[in-house]
Amino acid sequence: MVGSIVEDRAVATNEDTRNRLAIYGTPVNHSVAPGLFDIIFPALGLPAFQYTAEDCATLSDPKNKWSTDMARPCALGSCITMPLKIEAMSHVDEMTPTARAVGSINTTYFRTLPSGETVHVGDNIDTEGVRNPLLTALTGIPSPFPPTMPRSFAPNTAAGLMIGGGGAARAAIFALAGMAVSPIFLVNRDPVETAAIVDQFKQLDIRPLEDVDAARAALAELDRSGTRLAVSVGAIPSVAPQTDAEKMVYATIEAIFSHVYDAAGVSSKATEFVALPAKPVHLEMAYKPRMTLIRQIAEKHGWQTLCGVEAVLEVCFEQCYAWTGRVVPLELKYTRPKSAD
Repeated sequence: MVGSIVEDRAVATNEDTRNRLAIYGTPVNHSVAPGLFDIIFPALGLPAFQYTAEDCATLSDPKNKWSTDMARPCALGSCITMPLKIEAMSHVDEMTPTARAVGSINTTYFRTLPSGETVHVGDNIDTEGVRNPLLTALTGIPSPFPPTMPRSFAPNTAAGLMIGGGGAARAAIFALAGMAVSPIFLVNRDPVETAAIVDQFKQLDIRPLEDVDAARAALAELDRSGTRLAVSVGAIPSVAPQTDAEKMVYATIEAIFSHVYDAAGVSSKATEFVALPAKPVHLEMAYKPRMTLIRQIAEKHGWQTLCGVEAVLEVCFEQCYAWTGRVVPLELKYTRPKSAD
């Protein structure tokens, strides 16, 4: 049933009464999304549409801000951020297959059934926030991508690294798997979180790396197989490590990023698959500060890195389509709010 609901995107007009949106979570005052949509909506001919940031720490209180706002007839949907991404799953009427697979939601919208009933749908578009910046970096083509553009590596050619174990990490793993990235090495400070991710994605080749020695051994085996570590995603706050577990994470990723990338045979010639990059690509999900500790380490060892703002912007562009049925024009994507600088 969800599939038919999701495809039923009515193209929004400025006269629509459902025209209020917000990002919910805590903290949200630093979000670039409200400033971005202040630019997007008027440019799309939707000046009556409004997007705000609303602090909401839990949904357990029946009078919480998110539930109250979503019950209003003007609600068009919402953006869900931490710490609500998992909790919100039990507060929507339906979930998309992607949201179920990832195990969290970051976007909600309303759809109408053939019966006339309106349902509140939970989706996970964080996956596009990972996939789109990586594909743009790998192909040189900005989103929205042409239908003929390849979106995955050839089988058994590209491995990936995932740093972190929260909801964003799950979305990133789902996105990497969709790009035929395998195996996916996982570095995380919390062994319970790590085990939960491996259990959730049983069908994928997820390989946790507990320390520097494990990382070096895994990379040596990868070299022997002919598969290259081509992409990486970081989803942890940029805070100096304090505990032994946090210090081990940084020591391990230092060893991984310093591993020599074999660019021999890499070709930019267009094929049915995404070409292996001349330099491996790392995407940060965090963007406070823009040059995070992990980005610094990756760039020091020759990796191409992408700021977390790029992931946030791509999520906003995809959410705009989910909410309004309108594609953000390419030229508008290069107009950024000051908060994104």
